[in-house]
Amino acid sequence: MTTLNALLAAPRAGWQKAKRHFAQAALIHAVALLSSPARAALPTMPTPGSGIDGAQVADGDWLGAMGAYWKQGITILAMIFVGYFFLKVVMGAITKWNQYTRGQADISDLKEYVITGGVLAIALVAMATYAIATLG
Repeated sequence: MTTLNALLAAPRAGWQKAKRHFAQAALIHAVALLSSPARAALPTMPTPGSGIDGAQVADGDWLGAMGAYWKQGITILAMIFVGYFFLKVVMGAITKWNQYTRGQADISDLKEYVITGGVLAIALVAMATYAIATLG
């Protein structure tokens, strides 16, 4: 029985080795095909509207375009920041309301939180608007 297993093991090992080599060869061709550049006519990127100083960006002015993209990125980041803190204020007010309805907080605590949260939200919007306006 041992001799039969030894006789069958040699072709099985050779077959597994051949499968492994075939898989590696196929992988090389697949990677070469996937890494080749696209042959389609890709659209050109539109130039952004205004640069850092508010001036229009001319075609081919890559430095002005980078400044305009930077301005747009800062604007989006400021809006995300304001939106996040607005949601934090609203969720805190809802939490304070739940504490008030359960009797764990006074009405003065709820009023204080709502007024402070409103002032904070207005201040954040004003600061973000000012920051965006200073960019141009």
